[in-house]
Amino acid sequence: DCFCKLKITDKEGNTAPMAPATVKRIYNIMQSLFHFAVSQNYLKETPCRGVILPTKDSTKDEKRKSLTETDLPKFLELFEGYTVLNTIVKVLIYTGMRSGEALGLQWSDVDFEKRLITVNHTLSDVGGKHFLTTPKTKTSRRTIYMNDTLIEILKEHKLQQHKLIFSLGGKFEHPEMIFTSELGNYKDRSCLNTSFRRYLKGTDFEFMTLHCLRHTNATLLLNSGVDLKIVSEHLGHSDVGTTANIYTDV
Repeated sequence: DCFCKLKITDKEGNTAPMAPATVKRIYNIMQSLFHFAVSQNYLKETPCRGVILPTKDSTKDEKRKSLTETDLPKFLELFEGYTVLNTIVKVLIYTGMRSGEALGLQWSDVDFEKRLITVNHTLSDVGGKHFLTTPKTKTSRRTIYMNDTLIEILKEHKLQQHKLIFSLGGKFEHPEMIFTSELGNYKDRSCLNTSFRRYLKGTDFEFMTLHCLRHTNATLLLNSGVDLKIVSEHLGHSDVGTTANIYTDV
């Protein structure tokens, strides 16, 4: 019950209930601590058992998980011109990859002649340290087709990256990676999420998250008549039933 009563106080002394997502993060940390205490025989059982976490009523926009065909041109107008953020957003829309998979892409994973992207890694972050790991499931290791637009987007990005490497005198930490920080370090997913949300603030698309771009890709494919099994393989789901459950409304 105490988790439902957690509040936050601003500089002026006003209090308000913590966001459910914040409460959940605190709960997860405390749950880990109590489980450890139980394993070390400091406690007989964890007090986190049976806790009911607060929930938030979703607004109409929060319930939306994807863009429609009508929304898409207006949304893409926001990301015209070259920036790394613009490139990542378009890659996620065109491929349906998870953001960690996109940030884990290396140039060796892209075959411009065969028009294919191979998903071999995902970028993980533990304690602020980044490293490449194998994808979420066996079926997450997959190949994704590139259309002409996506090929041009990635070629432009590669050209801009080469210019950046040259300007830094070759002191670029990970030139093998497609998406990096300005100094060539691994691209931080949390910072990417923050930049994306800040970019959409004040627009009609504030409800969007990076994962919504994956949902958009799948929704557009299904609405175009692409077979559910093919969409499931394209997304890297381990079971077609998973895809069916997520996109029942589509």
